[in-house]
Amino acid sequence: MTLPSSALSHFSESAARRGVCTATRADRPSAWQRLCRAGLGALLLLAGSAQAASDEAAVSPDAPLAPVASIAPVPFTAHYTLVLDGWPDVPITQRVSQSGELYIASMEASIKVASGYEQGRFTLAEGRMLPEGYRSGYRLAGIGKDYNREAPQAGNTRLPDRQSLLVLLSQQVDSQWSEQACLAATPCSLDYLDHKGRQRTLMYEIQGQETRQAAQRTFRTLRIEAWRKHREHKHYRIWLAPRWPGLMVGLDYLDYEDVMDKDGNRNGKVPPRSAHLTLNQLSSARQ
Repeated sequence: MTLPSSALSHFSESAARRGVCTATRADRPSAWQRLCRAGLGALLLLAGSAQAASDEAAVSPDAPLAPVASIAPVPFTAHYTLVLDGWPDVPITQRVSQSGELYIASMEASIKVASGYEQGRFTLAEGRMLPEGYRSGYRLAGIGKDYNREAPQAGNTRLPDRQSLLVLLSQQVDSQWSEQACLAATPCSLDYLDHKGRQRTLMYEIQGQETRQAAQRTFRTLRIEAWRKHREHKHYRIWLAPRWPGLMVGLDYLDYEDVMDKDGNRNGKVPPRSAHLTLNQLSSARQ
């Protein structure tokens, strides 16, 4: 879903290969451990960072189109601050823009030792989100990599990338909430492609509707809790504003492994947030 943590998602792979994130708590400061567990992400890639040494097959060309709800994307620019104890605050900029029929959803972040960006492009046709290309780039201590994906050919998969997924998620949950669907007892899912074109699944449940203050505005929000399938202990609690599909009014990162007993049970406990995202400024023609 979800780089919500701090420093840069895809570097979890290279860092893990170098052993950076495998040190024990005694070997490294606890803040560094939290950073590694959070996914080394600074771009709020909702579904968490890419797993090290993951060789999952690319998505099948028979995968279904991603559905789209009735809310059209609204162009906006949002500025956030990602806070992780023991680390510098990370400024993040998110944009949803439109050029003719083409929509562009992007996010970028930068601190002294790391920077990164993601950009997804899509169009809307007959109630469907149609991917039109993806690119991203990440740097950690001067080392990094770029990824590019062209628009799918006819007959190939039409799943969204991670930035487009944020827009789609906001579109979906508003209509689902009105139908009282995707609640705690019956979580829903959305399939998407990660930076390498591998199919992933985001699980989520809608926890309620809230009014929240941020960026000198009052927002009607829907609070969801999201996690990537097969990574059930790493959760993102996100306050989405359906009037601006893709916008996050707030986000908390929760690692349930922090409250599990030796038998792997949570016992109803909710962990303290390991990181949080704050919306500081929103620029949009929609008021």
